[in-house]
Amino acid sequence: MEYCKRHYASSTVSEPLTLASMVAVYLALVPAAVLLYRGQYIKMQKLLLLLTVAMNLRYIVFGMGPGISWFTNLYDLANYLFISDQTNCLEVATLSNEVPENTLLQMYTFHPSWAMDFYNHFMTSDLSKLCLHMHVLFQTAGFVLSFFHIFVVRHAALQRSLGRLAALCGTVGLTMAVLMGSEDGQKESYGGMWSVYGWYWMAGSSFFLLSKGVLAVMRKDIKSHKRWMTRYYVCMWSDFLIFRLMLVVLTPCFSQCRSCALLSCIWLSPVIGLLLGQYVLSRGFVEDQAWSTGYKLK
Repeated sequence: MEYCKRHYASSTVSEPLTLASMVAVYLALVPAAVLLYRGQYIKMQKLLLLLTVAMNLRYIVFGMGPGISWFTNLYDLANYLFISDQTNCLEVATLSNEVPENTLLQMYTFHPSWAMDFYNHFMTSDLSKLCLHMHVLFQTAGFVLSFFHIFVVRHAALQRSLGRLAALCGTVGLTMAVLMGSEDGQKESYGGMWSVYGWYWMAGSSFFLLSKGVLAVMRKDIKSHKRWMTRYYVCMWSDFLIFRLMLVVLTPCFSQCRSCALLSCIWLSPVIGLLLGQYVLSRGFVEDQAWSTGYKLK
């Protein structure tokens, strides 16, 4: 019998700073939730944007293997809270003990099976690794540029330039996502072809909103442009943040269905993003009596 928490002890933490960084990620969500509750949406976005950039840059700064392992351990940290000390992990279909060589926290000997496939996918193919690097870089840049385009810059020429760059980064980032997702059809823990169709749905919905925004501004329809790009911006947050938060919550909920957690997140996060985008538009998304100066949504 292989107990999940056989090595779960403080003496087996190989990198305490890594564990501290993971705890910091979860703790950062607390002030973000407080700012959301208080209606301070701009401040909330600044905090989450800093968190997003810091997390994504790990792939570049520390390398692909340690970067993926860090994200894997981030889910382990939450998943192990729901695992009993006496659980035989060899009998849990959604867990795998194929520990990557670059795993950072050795106290976690079992990981979600989808996380192991994610690691193996990008550590065995140089082309997939390049696509992931480009996806991370361009999507992160798209986040930052979109934020400054909508909320910070008021100079017309600079705002247009930022908008074009944000659209370009989004197009490249989404294209890389489609290329990566197309390779997941053989992964049982991903749900086979259902995951491929799901990635197409996620990337396609965002690209549709982006395209509508670009076409609107080309027609000089600035009002429609702002509304479509606001929907796109909200969808980006849903596909990145809400997707990952849902996966943290749903992974422990399924002990026998290997693909249920991931498939639910893939298919539902774009739906949530579309609904939230419409909600943002209907409410005006007030931040200190204004969504942003000079950027009216109604």
